[in-house]
Amino acid sequence: MESKSGLFIVSYKIASPNLGAPTFEVHFAVNTPAQTVTGKGVVHNATVNPPFTLFTDLRGDYTYMTVMPKNTHILVTAEGYPNIKFPPHAGIGPVILPNTKLRMVLESDWQSGKANFMYTDDKGNWHEVVDANVSIIKVGELAASN
Repeated sequence: MESKSGLFIVSYKIASPNLGAPTFEVHFAVNTPAQTVTGKGVVHNATVNPPFTLFTDLRGDYTYMTVMPKNTHILVTAEGYPNIKFPPHAGIGPVILPNTKLRMVLESDWQSGKANFMYTDDKGNWHEVVDANVSIIKVGELAASN
């Protein structure tokens, strides 16, 4: 019996070429046997007053899409939920609605791609960003972006 194993960490900056559009930074742990992603994300828009920041806990999956021989892409879909800390032994909490939705098509090397994402504002209204560029964040850039 063959045993699959594999886990890697990857971070992306998702940014629209449109001026004033929000950015979405995501940090995933990728579980290759289960083809799932989990992690954290932050949507940020410094061009609005007051500046907007939304933190989210992401969960999703991915699949390989081959449209032609030697032309493979990776579809990553994930939903994000508010980071809520329940008291210990609090029991079952309320139904928590998602605050972000991500659909990302990556090149086969996981380095870049395109994405559409949605997020909720402070009033619960959904906003959509389409055709945003996805670029990998190198380890050295993580410290510089914080």
